[in-house]
Amino acid sequence: MSLRLRVVVAVALLFLTGSAVGVALAGWQAQKVLREELVAALDGGRLTVGAAYLSLPRSDDPPRDLGRLVASFDGARHIEASLVDAAGRRLAVSRPLPVRPAPVWFARQFDPGVGQTRLLVPASGGETVVLAPVAANDIAAVWAELVDLIAVLAVAFAVGAGLLWLMVGRALRPLSDFSVAFERIGRGDYAAEVGEAGPSELARVGRSVNEMAGRLAAMQARTLRLEQQLATLQDEERADLARDLHDEIGPHLFAVNVDAAMARRLIGEGDPGEALRPIDAIQQSVAHMQRLVRDILGRLRPSELIDLGLASAIGELVKFWRARHPGIVFEVRVAEDESLALTDEARETLYRVVQEALANAVRHGRPARIDVEVRRLSGTEVAAVIADDGPLTGAAEGSGFGLIGMRERVAAAGGTLAIERGAGWRVTARLPVRLTVEDLEPAS
Repeated sequence: MSLRLRVVVAVALLFLTGSAVGVALAGWQAQKVLREELVAALDGGRLTVGAAYLSLPRSDDPPRDLGRLVASFDGARHIEASLVDAAGRRLAVSRPLPVRPAPVWFARQFDPGVGQTRLLVPASGGETVVLAPVAANDIAAVWAELVDLIAVLAVAFAVGAGLLWLMVGRALRPLSDFSVAFERIGRGDYAAEVGEAGPSELARVGRSVNEMAGRLAAMQARTLRLEQQLATLQDEERADLARDLHDEIGPHLFAVNVDAAMARRLIGEGDPGEALRPIDAIQQSVAHMQRLVRDILGRLRPSELIDLGLASAIGELVKFWRARHPGIVFEVRVAEDESLALTDEARETLYRVVQEALANAVRHGRPARIDVEVRRLSGTEVAAVIADDGPLTGAAEGSGFGLIGMRERVAAAGGTLAIERGAGWRVTARLPVRLTVEDLEPAS
């Protein structure tokens, strides 16, 4: 059953219940009034008969006057009078007001239960005037009013139900739009929109649906952008790795090949003493290449270095760049891990920020000095600051893939990233710390 039909049925049941209760109360009140009217009519009839009895002894024709007494009740609405002899025969009967009777079952249910009155005629042979209550007229009137009332209620119910059906349908029309929009959103179509119309409650829901769809669309676009950034960063890392292998390890491999050929020639010429010099050069080249490979692996997989401490990991990173750019002065101040109170994810995030900031400064800024500082701020934050005095500008502020990647990584860790331009570039990352028991204890 639809919500629209449920609302209409519920209101219809409420209307029918109220109507039934109202009709029952009205019937009970009408029955009470009818009983009072019958009792009053019988009282009036007794007074009339009593007055006639007082003048009866002076009558020259008592039977005639009794007949006239009974006839005086002709057309009465509430009383039927009859003259009954001692044997129970009805000698005269009044004619009550004619009426179209109500159904028997209704008359039986509505009968007020008022009994008849018997008045013995004085100085007679046992004759009696019987006053019987007549409720048929009022019951028929009540029945007619009930039929009219039911007809009016039926028309009102039909019209009200129709109007309610239209109003509820119009009010709930946005729900069908919501259903269609949710189906589209469930299929990944975040361009779905609904009208912000209808009742205020549904209008607010419509605004919320549109806002949700907008946020999901923004998240989808952000996800696609991050995927593109990731692919670009991977390409950049591959290019950096290829350049390092070509520029650093390639020449040493060529030198090792030359030295090995020379040692082979010298040994073949019977001069093993001279062959020791190229062999020593080979060992030095291999040791240098081992260090280069270790540095490259540290850049690609910093987790092992970070496990030894953030300060050590950043120190190895600075060592890598210092070896390639000896003209740059590196100043490093990194607090111990115990005082920073960072999670493993936060430590790796700070390491990646320092890594990217150093790479940007060295490659694009041509600085003479780079300062790296990681310290705990007062409160519940740790800050990593990388500042250089480079006169040149690399990627535009906040738009490079590396900078965007840093922002997204810091935001995912619950922190903030600020990039400022002064004498050089200054990158500041702030991350929340992991509170310890000592942090929670009040100072003594």
